[in-house]
Amino acid sequence: MGIVDCVKVATFLQKKYVGKNVDIRFFSTLDKIEPNSIVFAKKYSDELVEKLNDHLDILVIAINDYQNKLKCPHILSANPRLDYLRVIDHFFISKEKKKGIHPSAVIEQEVGLGQGVYIGANCYIGKDVNIGDNTEIHHNVVILGNVSIGRDCYIKSGAVIGEEGFGFEVNEEGIPEHFPHAGKIEIGNNVFIGSNTTIERGTIGATIIEDNVKIDDLVQIGHNSRTGKNTMITVGAVLCGGVIVGNNCYVAPHVTVREKVVVEDDCFLGMGAVVLKDVTTGTTIIGNPGKVLVK
Repeated sequence: MGIVDCVKVATFLQKKYVGKNVDIRFFSTLDKIEPNSIVFAKKYSDELVEKLNDHLDILVIAINDYQNKLKCPHILSANPRLDYLRVIDHFFISKEKKKGIHPSAVIEQEVGLGQGVYIGANCYIGKDVNIGDNTEIHHNVVILGNVSIGRDCYIKSGAVIGEEGFGFEVNEEGIPEHFPHAGKIEIGNNVFIGSNTTIERGTIGATIIEDNVKIDDLVQIGHNSRTGKNTMITVGAVLCGGVIVGNNCYVAPHVTVREKVVVEDDCFLGMGAVVLKDVTTGTTIIGNPGKVLVK
């Protein structure tokens, strides 16, 4: 890690800082404040003011409530956590981007790879897959045919994209017969897909993940579902087949959304919620079965 001072951080954030110009060598948390580190405070308390003022060799990015309260160097911000992560990313994280194809990866014919694509060890890329510029696909990822992935995506190890979903129809003899999945998957730009997440291809038609969607580890995205722009889906969530989630939604850990339910834009689905009915714009849902908390 490099060394940066308060002036450089403030200049980068295009904000003013207050206090002496100390050197910042790394980052730390409010639970364990280290000397010469940067921390952030997104909530106000008198106890935290006291704690921060015991450390005069740190830089704090804090909400405006801390104005005229801090003795240590600080920068006031409307969103301290966002500014904090930007500082870490800019000054302390290596920018060397992975590129190339690991020799153990298997790539079938009729695969389109953009510029600067990285494919890690033991990946399998099936035919009719197209991957956009600067997308990173980490180790042991499986991408089966008829999948398009946009540019600047990041797919963590162990993800499976393009397998068939759990589609069966009971026949005359009471035996479940497999419903063939002949559809595809369309993934937009700047999408993040976590480890061991599964995205099923459509039965007929497409499963769609729009631009800037962020999907955590261990998430199940069912066939023919659609996830709108900027939506975040966290660990253990299950979107059943045909679910539509709008733009700018947040799906908390272990949420289940019933098949073909429509969740409109700007909704919040609380931890463990079981969503059985359509959800209108701007609604917060909690509980099992899911109930409206805020509308």
